[in-house]
Amino acid sequence: MFKINNLILYDLNDNKYTYDFSCGVNYIRGSNSTGKTEFYKFMDYMLGSSDDVFQKPWFKGTLQYATMEIYRDGISYVLHRTEDINKNYIYYYGEKPKEVLILDIYKERLESIFANDSEFLKKIRAFTQEELTYRSFMMFNFLGEKGQGKIYNFLDKCSDIKYSVKLMPILNFIFNDNLEKIFKLQDELLVKQKQLRKEEKKSQRNEFLFQQINDNLQNLGVGIQFNGKNKKEVKKEVENLKKLNNSKKATVYKSIDELSMMYSNISEQIKMNELFSDGMKKIKKENENRKYLIEKLEGLIKYKENFSYLLVPIKDLVNDLDTTISFSQYKLKEKTVESLKRQREQLKIEIKKYDNQFKFQSYDKKMKYITLLDEYLEIDVSDNEEIILELKKQIQAIKREIKMFQNDDNDSMIRGISQYITSLYKSASGISSIVNDDILQKGFRIQYIKQGNVLQPIVKNTNVKEDSDPKELNYFIGSMARQTLMQLCGYFGFFKIFLEIKKYPIVPAIFIDHISKPFDKDNSIAIGDVINEFYKTVKKEDFQIFIFDDEIPKTIILNPDCYIELSSEDKTGFNPFFTKILENK
Repeated sequence: MFKINNLILYDLNDNKYTYDFSCGVNYIRGSNSTGKTEFYKFMDYMLGSSDDVFQKPWFKGTLQYATMEIYRDGISYVLHRTEDINKNYIYYYGEKPKEVLILDIYKERLESIFANDSEFLKKIRAFTQEELTYRSFMMFNFLGEKGQGKIYNFLDKCSDIKYSVKLMPILNFIFNDNLEKIFKLQDELLVKQKQLRKEEKKSQRNEFLFQQINDNLQNLGVGIQFNGKNKKEVKKEVENLKKLNNSKKATVYKSIDELSMMYSNISEQIKMNELFSDGMKKIKKENENRKYLIEKLEGLIKYKENFSYLLVPIKDLVNDLDTTISFSQYKLKEKTVESLKRQREQLKIEIKKYDNQFKFQSYDKKMKYITLLDEYLEIDVSDNEEIILELKKQIQAIKREIKMFQNDDNDSMIRGISQYITSLYKSASGISSIVNDDILQKGFRIQYIKQGNVLQPIVKNTNVKEDSDPKELNYFIGSMARQTLMQLCGYFGFFKIFLEIKKYPIVPAIFIDHISKPFDKDNSIAIGDVINEFYKTVKKEDFQIFIFDDEIPKTIILNPDCYIELSSEDKTGFNPFFTKILENK
């Protein structure tokens, strides 16, 4: 069971005014400028909206705070909001406010009330990969005056980007046919991702150990690199090092000198060749420019042969340059420089290796490197790159499978909501001319289309000539009243799903502002019929409707469970304390 029991407004002197509500339909009537829309928005504010209503002219300086008592599954709560948007309270009915809550914490506490199945909400978040809350689902709770008459993307709040971006993930979840399979795959995915993180952490440790082992081997002058697979070979080298003496230093120093001289000579050759190449590059560039100019000039004098004698000498000169010895040498020297650089890099590695191997080091220092090597080589540093690659492949395969299942809609569920919306709409037949006109169309029905969140009227094609012609056609209507009635049926269609499953993080209520505006007097009665039909499938104790309108309930053939007049002898609108301010002024 769910019920919003009341809304209480408090002025600056703690005087209060109470609006009491009932289960079922609550009808709040007021003429223009009595605050119907502000009342509508204030209910959203009490339920966690960040719109700072207390700063609006008709509230500022008159209201100090407001409370809303709600009843949910046997427990009564009080929602308490003040003129400071970050000074809020939530407490059990009968208690007093204690802990001050900033807006984010206030919404978290509300979520714990409305998301009565936290595990189900976790599954929704895992499925959608979105941080969805009860506030995300409030796109289904509000139908404002400006959002009426939409059958394409028909939820009013989805005109706001913060709701529209979350609509499709939610719809994908609601109408999915493979939820259990997806949840199982997501659990499997989490296990694989955990294993991958473990192996990657191990790989990072291995990289560190490889680096330490190879650094110590280099410090000892060993010309072997540890790769994780040659542990025996490295250990053998370490054992040899323990017996090593320094008897060969002199001859090796001579080898290092020779290598250093070779390194210097190659560096000098590279330098000379690069200087030559730089000069030739400039000449080559100039020659290319000449070719370009010749081509342009040829185009200009193509049909004037008497000028061709001007081009011949220049073309010959350019062609000669391409075949000169200098240019041939330039091309050869480019390859030579590349070869010399490779040789120099190899010499650099050899010099470093010999230098580390035979430079004088104390016995203690050598033993330190050897001891570290012994310790590092005892650690398991088996190569796990193949394991990581295999885990990544498995993770990608699971993700693809999840994506495939996520895109698979539950057709029977979509048919079900389409039939329910159609039945609600048709319930007004016999009393509403717009509904009568529609159901006279052969095969009329309303098809819900998930992509775009569309309520599409459809009729049978009566002009079928060939088998290739479609059997059904989209039925396009321009009436604002028709589309608003279909839109209302669409809202009720979703709440039918939510209330049957009883796991979604929703506020089981709908707030409708100025619903009668698009209708004439003869057709506004259809609104009451649709609402009455809805309550044949849903208990009033489980779902509240709040209508803010300027027409009397009888106009829409509705017998509300609670009727409130905003304008009365003691006040002129929603905020009763605003009247007193005006009188004082």
